[in-house]
Amino acid sequence: MIVSHDRYFLDKVATEVYEISRHKIQHYKGNYSYYLTEKAARLEQELKAYEKQQDEISKLEDYVARNLARASTTKMAQSRRKRLEKMERMDKPKGDERSARFSFEIAKESGNVVLTLENGAVGYADTILADPINLDIRKQQAIAIVGPNGIGKSTLLKSIISEIPLLKGRVQLGANVDLGYYDQELGNLSKNKSVLAEIWDLHPTLNEKDVRSILGSFLFSGADVEKTIPALSGGEKARLSLCKLALDQKNFLVLDEPTNHLDIDSKEVLENALIDYDGTLLFVSHDRYFINRIATSIVELSAEGSKLYLGDYDYYIEKKQQEAALAALQQAENAAEATAAVEPLSKAKGDYVSSKEKLKLERKLARQVEALENELATVEEAIAAIEQQLTEPEVYGDHEKVQQFNQQLLALQARQDELMQDWEEQTMALEELSE
Repeated sequence: MIVSHDRYFLDKVATEVYEISRHKIQHYKGNYSYYLTEKAARLEQELKAYEKQQDEISKLEDYVARNLARASTTKMAQSRRKRLEKMERMDKPKGDERSARFSFEIAKESGNVVLTLENGAVGYADTILADPINLDIRKQQAIAIVGPNGIGKSTLLKSIISEIPLLKGRVQLGANVDLGYYDQELGNLSKNKSVLAEIWDLHPTLNEKDVRSILGSFLFSGADVEKTIPALSGGEKARLSLCKLALDQKNFLVLDEPTNHLDIDSKEVLENALIDYDGTLLFVSHDRYFINRIATSIVELSAEGSKLYLGDYDYYIEKKQQEAALAALQQAENAAEATAAVEPLSKAKGDYVSSKEKLKLERKLARQVEALENELATVEEAIAAIEQQLTEPEVYGDHEKVQQFNQQLLALQARQDELMQDWEEQTMALEELSE
């Protein structure tokens, strides 16, 4: 039996799901994705049954009201009234329990370059954990940092916010960058204040009604706002930290394991808020589903430093598998060369297997290169079309239209750069295999 908030893990492992909600338990025979689909289907079915019964009740009550006083129809009306009295009435089905609702706004725009770090290193004392680390973060990117435990991911974030010094290198923030930080240890919360005071003391110009309303959107209502922070659960402290972060309206959010203490519903609310966020994100997370929804790029930390992957978590995993396959192929070729003089027959057999694997990988890479070239052609056509529209008088004379087209153009150009880099990597890999 497993209790988990990891949706990928539940999908892979669980064969049955028990949901505890509103003092009841519901059973679903399937994984987490099945549970979501089946739950929605059950709710729809229950609503239809409830509405059907309400319609029947309305008709019976109307008949009784119109016919009870008439002598010719009194018995019929009394019969229907008894039917109403004996009817076991359904409660109106309730959907999901109340979820948090919030968004992240920005008070001012940052410059295009948000953060740079060249040849940095993290660690402690004289021990370097990862080196060299290179970051070039641009406006509105969402970058996830991944890597094995203990490699210095959280340490890097703390170095970026100047809490821990880098062992090498220097972090450079861009123009108008306003940084907000979420600490997985929730150390930014006071030790003895109430929930209400924690927010109100930071924003004293707000009236109490507004503060309570804001806290309500993070599921703190009624007497909850009078609780002291040490009395809160991990999930409540996490929501309070997110509330503080949302009110700060920073344009660059650095998040260290933001989903650690959140239930699945709160995770989904956070994901949607970050997807709609107009600022820049840099975060560490072990939640694969969260990374896949939020990240536009992945930075992998290892003892050899950092490596950038221009895509979501699924893309990162696919690239890692390709790299492992190429490394295994290279190792097999090296082993075959080493034994060539003493085992010619084994070499021939090994060469045959290696050639087969090589051909399979070549075909896969060729398909990926072709797909990238097709997407590049589509993106380039779209760029050309927008550039043409920007030259038309009815467009360049309209400031709002120009701004809208420029935003589309920037997004397309960023995608073009990503595709070009990916195309170059895949083409080089294909050329190496062909040699």
